[in-house]
Amino acid sequence: MFVLPLSATELLDAASICRGSGVPDKGIYLATLGMTEQSFEACAALPIGTRDASILALRQAMFGDRIELSATCPQCAARLDVATTATALLAIERATDSPSCDVTIDGRRFDVRPINSIDLAAIGQIPDAEEARIELARRCLVPPEGEEPPILLEAADVDAIGAVIARIDPAGDPYAMLRCAECACEWDAPIDIANVLAREIEGAAEALLDEIHLLAQAYHWSEGAILALGQDRRRAYLARLQQ
Repeated sequence: MFVLPLSATELLDAASICRGSGVPDKGIYLATLGMTEQSFEACAALPIGTRDASILALRQAMFGDRIELSATCPQCAARLDVATTATALLAIERATDSPSCDVTIDGRRFDVRPINSIDLAAIGQIPDAEEARIELARRCLVPPEGEEPPILLEAADVDAIGAVIARIDPAGDPYAMLRCAECACEWDAPIDIANVLAREIEGAAEALLDEIHLLAQAYHWSEGAILALGQDRRRAYLARLQQ
């Protein structure tokens, strides 16, 4: 997937939108930046692994392949700094266009589809984590034509649906296997690439605003005129201000 990095103006706009967006909307929006031919609604319906592949491609184009991450040990609260690459995450298999696995619940067979951003938004307001997990599993059931998914699901049913979702869209829930150097605790830490890129975009926008501020103070240029200079020329003028 070939993706162009954001221009300076697009970067500032993206940072503003990311700051004001909820988690599902943020992921959809970032995916549309990498898949410019897709509408917001179309990206919202994509399997999470497919959506995140677009985000990863944009992240790679803007900030390079290496991704620096941090985590907190769940046992001793020590901070861990870890790294992965966009290439490694993009290599994880993504979902196919149609359900490829099924489950049987109370003697009825249901296809299972991958999770999408619409599902995440739907469960976002459910305060109880287990209730949200059940509703997410229920939403991903595809009943035979003319039938409805079951209203209630047992814990074993939810686990079975979750296992199928993990098989049909492995890239929808990437994680890093971590080991704490302080207490030797081992755990799987989820990687939320949408939040990673959003934070990086916001940080890059703040640095760009600092550049604009300094150049505007020194030369009395407008924001538009400064952005039109391009990064290399902005940095050249900033270097001269420090001489």
